[in-house]
Amino acid sequence: MGLGSVFLSHYLRHPGQLVGLLLILVCAAMLWSGVRSLTGSAESAVAKSRATLEPLLSVVREDGAALAVEDFTRLRRAGFCVSPRLEVRFADRDAPAVIGIDPFTAGCLRQYRESGEEGGVEEGSENGANIAGKLLSALDRPLLLGSSRDLARWQALSLPGAEAIELDESDGIPRGQLLTDISVAAELASSGRSTLQILLPAVETEKSPLPAGYRGEVEDYGVQPDPLVEAFLLSLDALGALALLVAALLVRSVYRFSMEQRRRSLEILVRIGVPLVKLRLALLLEVLLVALIGGIAGVWLGERLASAMADGFQGTLSGLFSIDTLAKSVPTTQTWLGMVLILAVVVGWACLDLLMLRRAQWGGAEVNGAQAGRLKAGYWRWLGAIGLVAVSLAILLWTDKLWLVFASATGCLLGVGLLLPEILNRLLARAEHHCRQPLPEWSCSEMRALCRLLSLPLTALAFSIATAIGVQAMVTGFESTFARWLDQRLQGDLYVDPGRPVATDEWRAQLRNLPDVTSVLPMVRGRALLEQEPPADAMPVDVLAIDPGSPLLQEWPFKAAAPDLWTELSNRGVLINEQLAQRQSLAVGDRIRFQLGETKHAREVVGIYADYGRPQGELMLPLALVPDSLPNRYSTFVLDVSDIQRTSWQDWPAQYTWMAGSRLRDQVGLKQAANAAFTRTFQLTQLLNVLTLALAGTALALMGLVIFRMRQGSYTLLHVYGVQRHKLRGRLIAHSMLVTGLLGLLAIPLGVFLGWVLVARVNPAAFGWTLPLHFYPGFWLQVWLVCLLIGALVGALVGNPVRLETLKNE
Repeated sequence: MGLGSVFLSHYLRHPGQLVGLLLILVCAAMLWSGVRSLTGSAESAVAKSRATLEPLLSVVREDGAALAVEDFTRLRRAGFCVSPRLEVRFADRDAPAVIGIDPFTAGCLRQYRESGEEGGVEEGSENGANIAGKLLSALDRPLLLGSSRDLARWQALSLPGAEAIELDESDGIPRGQLLTDISVAAELASSGRSTLQILLPAVETEKSPLPAGYRGEVEDYGVQPDPLVEAFLLSLDALGALALLVAALLVRSVYRFSMEQRRRSLEILVRIGVPLVKLRLALLLEVLLVALIGGIAGVWLGERLASAMADGFQGTLSGLFSIDTLAKSVPTTQTWLGMVLILAVVVGWACLDLLMLRRAQWGGAEVNGAQAGRLKAGYWRWLGAIGLVAVSLAILLWTDKLWLVFASATGCLLGVGLLLPEILNRLLARAEHHCRQPLPEWSCSEMRALCRLLSLPLTALAFSIATAIGVQAMVTGFESTFARWLDQRLQGDLYVDPGRPVATDEWRAQLRNLPDVTSVLPMVRGRALLEQEPPADAMPVDVLAIDPGSPLLQEWPFKAAAPDLWTELSNRGVLINEQLAQRQSLAVGDRIRFQLGETKHAREVVGIYADYGRPQGELMLPLALVPDSLPNRYSTFVLDVSDIQRTSWQDWPAQYTWMAGSRLRDQVGLKQAANAAFTRTFQLTQLLNVLTLALAGTALALMGLVIFRMRQGSYTLLHVYGVQRHKLRGRLIAHSMLVTGLLGLLAIPLGVFLGWVLVARVNPAAFGWTLPLHFYPGFWLQVWLVCLLIGALVGALVGNPVRLETLKNE
């Protein structure tokens, strides 16, 4: 019989152990690979979007005349690398805009020159060609490039002659846009509203000024902050890593039991002359084989999980970083091998006791000192755990770097995880000391034995419980805070989005004349640059311009504010959101300098307001201060209506031609959309959390089943001494429920701590806003009941604990 048969015979005798081990590895690999598949695609898309950003100028004529082909020709002959862009928008609000570019000069703009060449595109894919190259290859036929959703919306328009245009699904094109040759866009201009721009990189004007009669207006500052996306992806990766940590603890517990069960067979192999080197190699081969099977199955299931979550994940990212397309790629050989390597490290650490075999282990020389060794190891474990918690907590309180916050929180988790089983053991020891009856004293001793034998699975379950409580506190707290904030911020009855750039004052006057409208608040958005030290490090921020005298603003909540805030805003002040105040350490009374287009301003901070759900810093300014040339200027309007129920506001876009294509939403609809976005953002986090808890609970049930069957001898002896079977079975279930129930109680403070970390440390570092820490005892009770249910399930699965045949050799 070879070593392979010997090793296989162990799992043939204990098939549940092999099934449990593979189940743990497959689930961990599925969670980790699924999360990494999503976050890896998103990181590639973010890198691709970031790489194509550059400061752009839009050329305008100083005499105010519209641009023409002659202007483009003159600028090109003057040596400027300019490129025309013709934007065509249609009456249908949901229809994508057609963007016509000149493929011969599109190389002047990085967004077209480098699109599809960055990360996230599979080698050999047709998306590897840049957009300009695709259009150049299709000069003999009209071609539209865009996402599948936008192409479907285009087809639904049924415009005259549209059937002759070829459609090509392409990644990397912004949502709501279709790209084509500028000549094709010119032919479509008669079906909608067209705007011609001549764009050039800002660096072009650094070489020489534009010819007389032209000036450049900032079209795009070229950089965007993306802390929310990075924090979101890092949080998902942290949850995936937690799943691996839980799996490592569970797998190690399986292998430690495997070591105890195989000790005699391994001792026999050593005594009959099997070299230890050969035995170690066989154990390593077993590790790699188990990791290979678990890794392959886990990666395959992880891809299925990623596909199932891809739509919701993409919808979340589209709101955080304009990520509209995620590369869908088949797992490569590198992905498979990487997952197997990770699992091999996990399993290798788990079976370290088996790999560190020594001949003296089997000779009995170390048996007498085993108890002293355990006591010494326990002492050092206590010291190490307390030291780890102390150092990690100090770093957690000191740092504001997100990755250090996660690392120090993990250190606190590990330190407390090392202490929890021992704390549970000591509590039971104290209870045992105060017992006056034999059976209760034996029960406490039995539960202490369970705590020692199930220390790693119990620690994994505690991590999962704490994570569930912490994440639930953060998500539910944010949800309630977000709901209250929306109620305070959304003071108007109707919200109008024109769907295109409009003349703000003209629309404001027209909206005031609509029936039943009592007040109109224009809200102009755009981009600005906040000057810092040194000035070269100017930071792009969002701009929100409003009318400070509007009655629709008077109920806005503020974190900090100067007296007579709205008057101060009109005269000399600026409002900033909490994100900007956190990142720049700004307070009320500080003076800031910023640039709106080509003009620079200096104003005093008169208020700081909450702005949940957004990563960007924002300036709130009076409407009169914002120029028409503000980069990315876009106007929306808030209306107050005398009786929203009796007003037929849904018919306004059809009744008034100037409102055609506009989108109108009432306050209820806007809140529903905001809450839906909130739910979509956190559903992935909650799903991973539930899966991790289910993994830990299932593994504990499997291991508990094995342990209780190993402990059947003591129950059988009690039955021989006169304790009835049904009472022993009740005690077995009670032991299991008490252990998991006590663990659940001990894990609740750890969960509260994690909730504090997420609210008070992660949120400010990652998103820029703070949240109150709320407690939810009702959810704690639910988790505790789940712990009791797991314990009851383990006890029930054992069945009859009395096995008289175990006494045959006694």
